[in-house]
Amino acid sequence: MKPRENWRSPQSYVTHHRARLGERHYVTDATTKTMFFNFYEGRLRGYIDSYGNDFCLVINGSTKFNDAFVLPFKNLRDFFSHDFLDGVHRWVGNIRPDDEAIVISTDGRSKEALGHEYHNAFHLLQDAPLPLPAEPNPEELI
Repeated sequence: MKPRENWRSPQSYVTHHRARLGERHYVTDATTKTMFFNFYEGRLRGYIDSYGNDFCLVINGSTKFNDAFVLPFKNLRDFFSHDFLDGVHRWVGNIRPDDEAIVISTDGRSKEALGHEYHNAFHLLQDAPLPLPAEPNPEELI
């Protein structure tokens, strides 16, 4: 288990540690209101060549506070299928805010995966800088 404590920074954890996280994980920003993101096939291939399936796709939703989706590639590799690549060889999508579904689409087709279990799941990041942000206390969210 990785140590956690309250993360105190004017930046989100992913933004603050982006360079280091990017060495092991594919990090992309999705800071628009729709949380639009894209992952390029060529860049993804580099991570696969280096780490097999043992890395994460990180969708960083804010530069100011923790709002990231940490997707273990081994769990979602079939979701990011070749038939959903667009004309420039990337997967494009967004995170739906009402149910945290990860949606990718191309050529008028779309598919989705549930993403709530990956929201701010920093503990899934291999070789991540410590300390990791603390998980919110569910009672504090009520």
